[in-house]
Amino acid sequence: MTVLSFTQLKVRTVVDVFTYLTGVLCIFAVSGHITFLYPLLLFAAMGLSAWLDFKKISISRRILTVFSIVVILYFFVRIGTEDLIGQIMEALFVLMGIKFLERKEVRDFMQIYALALFVLAGLGLMTLGMAFVAYLLVFFILLSLSLIFLTFYSQDQNLELTNRTIRTMIARCLWIPLLAIPLSTVMFVILPRTSYPILTFLNRADKARSGFTDNVRLGQISDIQEDERVVFRATMDRIDEGSLYWRGITLDHFDGISWRKGTRKGLYSNAGARNITGKPVSQTIYLEPYENSCLFALDKPVYMDLRRVRKNDDLTFTIPGFVERRIRYTSLSMVSAVIPEESIDLKTYLQLPADLSPLIVSLAKSLAVREDKTGTLQRVLDHLGSSRYSYTLKGLPLSKNPLESFLFDSPSGNCEYFASAMAVLLRVNDIPSRLVGGYRGGYYNEMGKYYLVPQKNAHVWVEAHIPGKGWVRYDPTPASAEAFSTVSGNGMFLRLRMVFDTINYYWYGVVLTYNLERQISITRTLMSELRRPSISFSVHQRKVLKYSGTFIISFGLIVLAWFLVKSVKPPEVALLNRFLKRLNAAGYEKQKSEGLEEFLSRIPDEELRSISLEFVREYEKIYYGDGRFTPEDLKRLKHLAGEEK
Repeated sequence: MTVLSFTQLKVRTVVDVFTYLTGVLCIFAVSGHITFLYPLLLFAAMGLSAWLDFKKISISRRILTVFSIVVILYFFVRIGTEDLIGQIMEALFVLMGIKFLERKEVRDFMQIYALALFVLAGLGLMTLGMAFVAYLLVFFILLSLSLIFLTFYSQDQNLELTNRTIRTMIARCLWIPLLAIPLSTVMFVILPRTSYPILTFLNRADKARSGFTDNVRLGQISDIQEDERVVFRATMDRIDEGSLYWRGITLDHFDGISWRKGTRKGLYSNAGARNITGKPVSQTIYLEPYENSCLFALDKPVYMDLRRVRKNDDLTFTIPGFVERRIRYTSLSMVSAVIPEESIDLKTYLQLPADLSPLIVSLAKSLAVREDKTGTLQRVLDHLGSSRYSYTLKGLPLSKNPLESFLFDSPSGNCEYFASAMAVLLRVNDIPSRLVGGYRGGYYNEMGKYYLVPQKNAHVWVEAHIPGKGWVRYDPTPASAEAFSTVSGNGMFLRLRMVFDTINYYWYGVVLTYNLERQISITRTLMSELRRPSISFSVHQRKVLKYSGTFIISFGLIVLAWFLVKSVKPPEVALLNRFLKRLNAAGYEKQKSEGLEEFLSRIPDEELRSISLEFVREYEKIYYGDGRFTPEDLKRLKHLAGEEK
């Protein structure tokens, strides 16, 4: 009876290990994308399957087949178009759990791998992030290894493999998926692409994130301002921190508790722009999905290159429907504190609730400077900027009249309270005003050259209309600029976080936005380079020679190092070669088809044969026992071979 040890495993055990690893991979890959109950069920089924295999207990295939049919019918009845892929994935997890519970033969292993492949394909319809690519690569590595060992299992179910053999097979098999990566990259670049995918209806929208809506209730943004998740990234050169206002929406109607957009503003052509003076800044925005249709851009955006984008007369941009998927667009903005506009609707921008608190009206009148709107505006700013008021996200005034509570009873609040207070105090004094919602600041990633803006940077500020100037930006919130420019973490953790964010950023920017238009653009660029009549070699001759020489030398050193490494044999192999060489010198040559003991049996000299067999058997004991040749082993073998006395 052969005792199974750690140095010798049955091929079935190896197949089981890779199969269970495949199931665990599916659980990790899909967790968070479907109801956690189904990955948990699969994990439980895998645990029960391992216990059943250990106890050598099997469940009737008929029972499991009937259960599979019931599961399919159940999911077929409840299936709907709202989340088609998610429901299919849940069914696949249940079916995979059932397959694990069966007494697994070769076909059952193949069916588990097929189900896992469908699960990964479904994940690709849910998300195409870097995590998906990593899971897919690991799956194909596991699949390649599983199929190789499954082939051996199908030929001999009792086959036993040493650890050395298993490691060698794994190392050789890893070349299969790794060599496919460069080929896949080339195919990705050159294969024709289409802007009209026929299976788009299967793609599930990304999970929307809370953000600005078309109304802002006092105290509403406080939850968003504690959210560390990224809302968008903006590729652009670094600019002054004080100019980092990301415009999204404007709000002009106040009911005492919340702000909303009033009557719909007129629209005008996206091709035109107002005569705004300032520094032009171009940004490429990667906006995450969130529950609104507003698009964000720096300061005063005048143009966006997005299909079906709608430009409003308050320099905000929207799209039909919500931002349900990550989108990319380029915006041209003017960095300026003023939007020139003479003619405005005074009724809209002086609107106040009918039941506005008399205390607020009295405070506003006390801050007025007769016939000097600029002076009044400055006094309102000074009042809100005094030591009486402080910035906080906790314990916000949430009474029936929150603005009155903020101004007189609980003078602590966030940007909504400060901006609302300023806008109302200005309107009482006949100064048109409105709120602007968006984001403030951002962390500049030096590695990727882009701004990373998290949800916690949500901000509201005020635009007041000044005759002769137009809409002028004022920010009464006393929070420092540093509060809007940092991300959590420091030191090594922060650097590591930025490295991963940069990788994700380039993945989204280069891979996921690679479409037919970019493919045509790259092709045209290459064709124009090839059509150039001549290239001046003399100008770049030194550079060409320098880089060519560096490449040739580097390549030669790599090849030389490879040959040197390959030529250096392990000491036990070198010892065996020296032993066979001495026997050859004595007139006994080993044939390639002969084993060592078979070769020694041909030696007529009994004393030499006995000594040689002692050496070979000791050598084989270590080699085939999957042991390491320690210095003591080599010393003993050298003594047996006659090299040491």
